[in-house]
Amino acid sequence: MRWDPYSLTVASEFDAFWGRQLKGSERRLLLVLGRGFDVRALETARRLHALGADVSVWLLAFHNGQDESSLRRGRTEQNVSGLQGLFGAARIKEVDIDIGGPSTEPVASKNTYDALRQAGDPAEFTDVIVDISAMPRMVAMTSVAVLLRNLDEHAQKSAICVNLHVTTAESVSADLTAGQGSLRDQVSFVRGFSGELTAQTSRDLPHVWFPVLGENQIDRLDRIHQRLTPDEICPVVPFPSRETRRGDEIIYKHREILFDTFQVEPRNILLACEYNPFEAYKQVFEAMDRYRRALSELGGCKAFVSPLSSKLLSIAVLLACYDHLFGDVPGTRLKVGIPYIETAVYVDPEQSPDAPFELYSMWIRGEWELREAVSTEPASDGLL
Repeated sequence: MRWDPYSLTVASEFDAFWGRQLKGSERRLLLVLGRGFDVRALETARRLHALGADVSVWLLAFHNGQDESSLRRGRTEQNVSGLQGLFGAARIKEVDIDIGGPSTEPVASKNTYDALRQAGDPAEFTDVIVDISAMPRMVAMTSVAVLLRNLDEHAQKSAICVNLHVTTAESVSADLTAGQGSLRDQVSFVRGFSGELTAQTSRDLPHVWFPVLGENQIDRLDRIHQRLTPDEICPVVPFPSRETRRGDEIIYKHREILFDTFQVEPRNILLACEYNPFEAYKQVFEAMDRYRRALSELGGCKAFVSPLSSKLLSIAVLLACYDHLFGDVPGTRLKVGIPYIETAVYVDPEQSPDAPFELYSMWIRGEWELREAVSTEPASDGLL
């Protein structure tokens, strides 16, 4: 698996890791972040500024054509002003993304892909950092996917290796109070990860669905289930978790739809580490791979993974699906899809400005892979 071993930095180690990264050679950083109302939106930017990093910014200005409430508008403008105060307006490039209105077709992933491909060349920088703290789920996952693929392809064509990092100020409680709102009717897919759901040439392949569960996901589960009509369902529950009983409570709250409606076998329930996205990636990847190998003699299968939990686990989902789609997988590959139901209309957030969180930095691609490929020594410098 590509991300085994991996590089993960958490909380107090963030400054030490980035301090080492910025020493020894000239680093030109591109920070990609959302123009959002989340109170955690600027944490990565503040830390990098305090370390004296040379930072340029792509500010993803997503909108759905609706008027913002005074609270959300005020918090968003406060975040933008704070960002300008850190790096200066000249260093910030707004990247406009139309994520579509509540009654339109889901276009967030497609438009994010198009906007980032047109925004500029990320290979002009030594390090690209995608801060997903204030991004909607589909914008965040698409941003990481398109930049990862872009930089992978660039590395194949040239000798230039660009680092890609993903950061997020993670707090499950803060996410639950960020304002959930009403959902869209249609299921959307991360661009490039459709799983060939409607392809006629593979319509007879069995569908295996891995919904990665979080709180209050009954409506999303029901709508995605209707769209996929899966043959097998393997719910993924966060465990271990910061809250020791969180996984049990999620299963209990969703027991009727899982066991009565979907007829899920209890032995199909999988566990994924809530606070380590790379361990969760391995757990999801291996679960998908068991079905790939078991059904390869019958022509394969289609695997769909829905990120219905935290942003950390959403990155784990993306990495597992990306590795199956583009990684070094022997034999018949899976048809991989990432289906999701987006929020159509947000309600005002109830977040407290001093809500606790942990800052994560995930080194997704770049120099550490080259070092690992040529070295048999134990990993160090943040490589776990």
